[in-house]
This record gives sequence, C-alpha cells and structure tokens, in this order.
Amino acid sequence: MSDQAKEVEAIFGLYQAAVNPERWREALSAIMPLVNADSFHFLGWNKARFQTDFNLFSNPDFVKEGEKYSAYYGSIDPRREFAETAPVGQLFLCQELFPDAYVTRSEFYQDFLIPSGHRYLMGTKTLSNHDHETALALLRSTDRPGAFSEEDVKTARRVMAHASKACDLWAHTEFLRLGAHLSDSSVFALIGLDSFRRIVHMNPAAEALLARRDSLTLEHGVLTARLPDNANTLRLAIKRVMDTGCAEHLALSGQLSGQDACLLRIVRLERPSGLGIYLASADILITAQMRDAPVDLTPRILHETFGLSAREAAVAIAMAEGRSPEEYAAQVGVSMATVRSQLRTVFEKTQTHRQAELVRLLLQIPSR
Repeated sequence: MSDQAKEVEAIFGLYQAAVNPERWREALSAIMPLVNADSFHFLGWNKARFQTDFNLFSNPDFVKEGEKYSAYYGSIDPRREFAETAPVGQLFLCQELFPDAYVTRSEFYQDFLIPSGHRYLMGTKTLSNHDHETALALLRSTDRPGAFSEEDVKTARRVMAHASKACDLWAHTEFLRLGAHLSDSSVFALIGLDSFRRIVHMNPAAEALLARRDSLTLEHGVLTARLPDNANTLRLAIKRVMDTGCAEHLALSGQLSGQDACLLRIVRLERPSGLGIYLASADILITAQMRDAPVDLTPRILHETFGLSAREAAVAIAMAEGRSPEEYAAQVGVSMATVRSQLRTVFEKTQTHRQAELVRLLLQIPSR
C-alpha cells in the first residue's frame, strides 16, 4: 500500500472512531507510522471542574507515568502553556519551542519525559467547547535519532486537521449514541427527567426497575431513592449535574438487594435538534443497572477499550458479574496473589482505584 493510501485509510479510521469511540486506540495507532512517532497520548479534561475526563495511551503501561504526571510533573510541564492557549487544530512542536540547551536544564525533561523514553512531541488541541477540551500528542522515542522531519510535520498537519474534525463529530454525535441506547432491547434502565426530576421517558428496563421499589421509586411523579440517605445523595447529584453539566456516577443501596446494588450514570442533555420524541423534553438522562444484572462484556471489547490482556479481562468481567476475587480464584484454580496482581493491573489500565469504581465503569460500556 502506498504512503498516500495509508494516510487516507488512517484518516478514514479517525471518522470511524468518532461514531464508534471504542476504536480510538486503533485509529490513533494508525497515525503513528505516518509521522514516524512511537506513541500517542489522547486526553480530555473538564474545564469547569479542572479534572481529567479521560486518558488514552497507545501503550497502556504508560498509565503509571500518567499518574506521575498528574501528581507533580504536569504542574511544571513547559508545554502546557502552548497546549492550553493554542487554537484548535494548530500543531505545536517541542523541537521548535525547546532547544537542546533548554532541555538539558529542564527538570521536566531530565527527570520525567526522557526517562520515560521520549524526547520530542508534536500535538494539537483537537476540541474546545464550553465544558470540555481534548488534545492529541504524538511522541518520538529516544531510540530514534533526531527530531521529527519536515515531511513528518507536513503529514501531521494534514492528519491532525482531520483529528480535530473527528473530535468535533464525536462530540456532536454523543446524543445520537445516547439515543441508540433508548431501544426497548437495552439492558440498561434509561430514565429521562426534566429539571424538576419528573420522569418524561422510561424504557421497559426502567419500568421494571421502578416496579421493584428496591433502590429507586417515584414520589408524586418525582424520581427518588428508596432509602432516605440515598434520596438526598441522588437529589444533590442530579442538581450538580444540572448546574455543572458534568456527568456523575452513583451507587444506590436497595432495601432487599443490599449495599451499592444499583449503579447509575447521570448526564445533562443539551436538547439539540434531532433527538426525536424520546428525549424531547428531558434535561437529565439516567442510565441504571443492577449490579447482579447480566453483563455483556467480552475480552475483545476490554482489550480495545483499555488494552487489557485476556487474563486481565477475565478478572474484570468476573468482578462486573458480582464475583469476589476469592470466588474467581477458586473457580479458575489460581492463587489469590495472582488474582490480586491481575486486578492491580486492571485498576492501572482502567484508571480506577477500587473494585466498586471498576464495576461502575465496566457497567457503563454499552452491549453490542
């Protein structure tokens, strides 16, 4: 295949990822050889809450370095000023901004970036709206001699322009993907609320969940939690989402099903045109699933999304299905030390810290 054909195929992959987000790692990996880069870092952050929305690395093992960056080195990263102030789509190159004389004196480069195996970076802000920004960085290994070539930069400018457009498409089609989950066959309970927490839409799974009157219920047409302590927590979470536009995850306990039995994701809807009748008058969409509900996860999905190995994916799926680490170890005939080691790696790759947080994350992955 010619270089031009490879570039066209890679650009096509970006637009495929925009409407199928699980393909982002595959799509961005296809860009790297076009510009002689060795890794990428795709990240998003919430401007209102000053926190990271997501981190996607070409190499999941780089997550540990990402934690170091978040803890300290991000605060002294000399590239941040350029990344934050540059307009969407404008390529910036570290080789032009930071010459070797600067690099030899830089704590960031000498103690963090170069020891991680990288020296040169080129990147761009790919999206900026009222709530969120995303950026894509392509990094060159220290094993390669020299900086990015002029031809690499030309190619990157062409491809990065499409990456920005793909991110814009990704943002604008988020509501279509939400709408796709509203089908009657969805395994998720989907509840549309107005600004007063009154239900304006429910799918059959939501109707069944409310009929149980275990973790969620209605009072005078207003959605609330069955347990008093949870009711206030849910009310405040919905208010925060309405006020900030930032999605939240929440676990509610049930009268019969026990602690943290119902897992919720709460998002604010902006009501763009084209949502149709389902969410026409909804301000909030709640996605809910009982912890003991059937889980439609596969090792392939977890590998594409988080870079999990087959054994790591098996542990993650077992946790999502409600099994304990001890139960899983006994079922597959491995030691608890092995399961704990695999689970630690799963936490690192999914950027979670506890089993409950991991399960909440996994149960948000749509069935396919």
